[in-house]
This record gives sequence, structure tokens and C-alpha cells, in this order.
Amino acid sequence: MLRDIEEFRMEGRLALNTGSRGYSGTVSWEQNDDIVDFRFRGPFGFGGFRIHGDLDQLRVKTTSGDEFLLRDPEQEMTERFGWSLPVHSMRYWILGVSDPALPATEVPGADGLLESMEQAGWLVRYDSFGESEGLILPRRFDMERGQVRIRVMTDRWDIPGGGATARR
Repeated sequence: MLRDIEEFRMEGRLALNTGSRGYSGTVSWEQNDDIVDFRFRGPFGFGGFRIHGDLDQLRVKTTSGDEFLLRDPEQEMTERFGWSLPVHSMRYWILGVSDPALPATEVPGADGLLESMEQAGWLVRYDSFGESEGLILPRRFDMERGQVRIRVMTDRWDIPGGGATARR
């Protein structure tokens, strides 16, 4: 059921540690079918980026004015920055499910919710879930691959057709 959600908006906080640098700030993720609009804003408006596009290409725009296109996001971000975000799979991970396009090793918790998974070289651990719009969705989860560690904490969900906008 969660994999079938084609449209949603999540707002929250994100902490990223690349092994050599750390970043934290607010995050918003808007998904509409295959189109993603992912925005990260650092504290006090310093630092940040927007990733917008579909499965074929993503446009990245930084607050410092840099703008570029990605056709293979993980590979090209690694080449450019030395780290990457699993943008296409994160669409599913945010909802608490694995990406159906890739093989995954899933570990369910005693409650039947996903406790952790390994997919595309990433380890994803779910710390807590909550009810929003009649659905059980992640409140906090961590993603890790090599030295890159990302923590996502959700504060607000909006799922059209899923009821009223829900807050944590």
C-alpha cells in the first residue's frame, strides 16, 4: 500500500555527515509520480540545495548559485562532491518501504514494521514510526553507506486523499 502512494509531501529535518563534513537543516520532499522536488536548507539560510526532476534527469541548484543536471545521480554526485544521496530510492525509504526496482534485504520488527533494510549498498534503519493521515509512517530513520550517514526526522506529512494534513 505505501509503495502505491504516488503523491506526497514530507517536511522535517535532515543531518548529513560525509565523513569529512557535517550538515544539518530543514528538508522538504515533494513527490508527484516520478517527479521529485527535494529541498534542503541549512541553518539561518546558509547552505542548501534543491534537487528537482524525474527518473531521466535531475536538476541540482545550490544556494551559492551553482546549477547542474544529473543523469546518474549517485555516480555524478560522488564524482562532484565525494558523496551522494540515493534520490530515487529515498522516495520509497521515506515512506518506510524498500524500492521495488532493486533487490533488498529487509528485517521486520516485532510489530511488523520495517526495522532495517539493505538496498543499493545502503543500510537503512528505522528508529520510530507514527500515525499520519491514517497511515503508519517513519518519524525518524538513518541511512548509511561507507562514511556517509544521513538522519531524517519527519515533522509533517501531507498525502492528498489521505485525510487532513498531519503533524507529528
